[in-house]
Amino acid sequence: MAEGEQALRAHLESGRFRAGVARGRWRLIELRWPVALIEVTARDDRKFVLRFECTSYPQQAPTATLWDMDKQRPLEAGRWPRGGRVSQVFNHGWRGGAALYLPCDREALPGHGNWVHEHPSLIWKPERGLIQYIEAVCELLQSHELVAQTA
Repeated sequence: MAEGEQALRAHLESGRFRAGVARGRWRLIELRWPVALIEVTARDDRKFVLRFECTSYPQQAPTATLWDMDKQRPLEAGRWPRGGRVSQVFNHGWRGGAALYLPCDREALPGHGNWVHEHPSLIWKPERGLIQYIEAVCELLQSHELVAQTA
């Protein structure tokens, strides 16, 4: 097993990850190195699957997109969460939806040197691992900025 995969598995077996699972905030769907599929629950009980690409983990941050489990492809733009900061992070127009616009995403940080000072808690920290990214997403999806799904 690769060193990065071992580190990821250790983070997914940590007490902090398990606590989120126990509270119904998130769960591991599948890990097929270097891809991890994690389901995160929104405040309105909608479930969103994040497809994390974890090459060079944990030294390098992962990148994630929203994933459609039924179609096995990125989630279509009309089904992305929206509202306030939620729309800023889940911005399908940025990079064609291939990554989330978060300081802990390896695709988003380059070119945003100001984020190091403006959002220090969201800058990737290898020792915190994937849980850092999942908690940031969960915080957004649990916020009152999330717009309810319309039929």
